[in-house]
Amino acid sequence: MSFWTAIVIIVAIGTLSEIYRSRLKANSVKTEASYQKLIQRMVSLEERMANLETIVLETEKRRKFSEL
Repeated sequence: MSFWTAIVIIVAIGTLSEIYRSRLKANSVKTEASYQKLIQRMVSLEERMANLETIVLETEKRRKFSEL
């Protein structure tokens, strides 16, 4: 193997590793964004569930009072 072949191989390995790192970073950003969306969705659903629980409890209270 000549000196120049070794240089080309080393540069190619360095370039490929940088491409791989940049893809990993891009996937990390996408994953973080989707994680934040899921957290927001979960909070929204928890609020809706709390509202529905309140409605059901109020309906049950009214039903009990109307039965008296």
